[in-house]
Amino acid sequence: MGALASVARTERGPDGADYQVRYLRSAAKEYTCPGCLRPVRPGSAHVVAWPEETPFGLPQGVGARRHWHTECWRRGLRPT
Repeated sequence: MGALASVARTERGPDGADYQVRYLRSAAKEYTCPGCLRPVRPGSAHVVAWPEETPFGLPQGVGARRHWHTECWRRGLRPT
């Protein structure tokens, strides 16, 4: 995530679980926001979040990253 990323910090996600969250100034490619199912366009600022803990202790970590529109994350839109 390079120099354009913030330091990861813990935030409460839309589902009430704790997530590691980074705020990025620019997307490198197109992603689908899980909050609204619309594209996060290349070059747009957004949030990358992944769960701190996973169900049944399954290791996911960074592999479970999801790219959110900053506003969708802030408003707490539920993943669909």
